[in-house]
Amino acid sequence: MSEKHYDINYLQNSRRLLVNLKEASYTYFEKINSGAIIDLGCGAGKDVIEIAKIVGENVKVIGVDHDPVMLEQGRTDAKNLNNVEFILSEAYPLSFDSESIDGLRTERVIQHLKEPQRVADEIARILKPGSPFVIIETDWHSLALYTPFMDIHKKLTAYLTDTKINNGFAARKLTHYLRQSGFKDIKFEIHPFILTSLEDANQYLWIEKMIQETAEHGFITPQEFEELYGALKEADAAGYFACSINLVVATCIK
Repeated sequence: MSEKHYDINYLQNSRRLLVNLKEASYTYFEKINSGAIIDLGCGAGKDVIEIAKIVGENVKVIGVDHDPVMLEQGRTDAKNLNNVEFILSEAYPLSFDSESIDGLRTERVIQHLKEPQRVADEIARILKPGSPFVIIETDWHSLALYTPFMDIHKKLTAYLTDTKINNGFAARKLTHYLRQSGFKDIKFEIHPFILTSLEDANQYLWIEKMIQETAEHGFITPQEFEELYGALKEADAAGYFACSINLVVATCIK
């Protein structure tokens, strides 16, 4: 498993699971009829393309990401859209003038930031007053695997939230970041996702890879890996596998 908790295949697979949540996030930008919208941490640019189709050619939709391979895929897929642009950049600093952007969306990005408040402040700087800001985040602490091995599960969750993910409790801190940056009209929603097969859990959440990496880094023993993952395989074979995780959506206005 790479240092990142994602690659292009992971993003494409998880997109199928999250399509309804993604589409709902686009609606916050429907009334924007000029100017520019940013998708920060855009990955391979699928959300950029979908938003660009919704808002029309008078609005430029800018995908920003630090991964040149992801951006190249986005440019290829968006070659027939005139209102799309992709920029290689970290989340801080952002090379946009103050109060120059009409809306901003970011999905599963805040969890990876070592200085999330600094990024929230930067977003507040570039947004025009009255502009919408939409965040989708994974609550890694909410990950639930239904087995009797709760002590091992706790070690897995601790590895994810305290070590693997830079900001593993980001989902629970979002409203604090927004308040500190001066955003108003903050709203918060929790969306649980339930998976009923081990295949889906491995495809959408990389469950086996996460447990393997937890063992490789010494947070659990090889025996504990076999016990936990063996219980998941047994549950799957018997038809009672269950796994859940929450995603949260925070919306606000500059």
